[in-house]
Amino acid sequence: MTSNIEGIIFDWVQTLSDGKRKLFPFSERVLRTLNPTYKLGLVSLACHGNEDQWDDFKITRVLPYFEVVCVDTTKKPQHYLDCMIVLGTIPRTTAIVDDRVLCGIQIGNKLGCTTFWVQKGPYAHELPTPETGEPTYRIDSVEDLLRYL
Repeated sequence: MTSNIEGIIFDWVQTLSDGKRKLFPFSERVLRTLNPTYKLGLVSLACHGNEDQWDDFKITRVLPYFEVVCVDTTKKPQHYLDCMIVLGTIPRTTAIVDDRVLCGIQIGNKLGCTTFWVQKGPYAHELPTPETGEPTYRIDSVEDLLRYL
């Protein structure tokens, strides 16, 4: 169990949603369960434009669960650090949940966060390397977070 976690920063596509304006069936229940206990943030890669991503959040009605949302065309360590400032957490007390080892997991590892790799979907074949580091936990979906947190 990870008892020192105070904040959780999620990825959007293939972590909480299918990327086609639809949440995975368990995502809202997980967010609703975690929200009272943890400070939640979202860092999302907007491949098709920031406005489309914001429309996805509005359609799926997830914005009330998050204290901070960052959408950009790249994912950089500073995006996560900015989220932590708003959440009032530090890397040691923050978990990063992402489906891509080459993005969120690598950044989270380098910052010193607890990392949860959702090892399903189109990027499951992108295995950890010495450059990315190993995720702290490998999970099949965000639903598995409820067993660890």
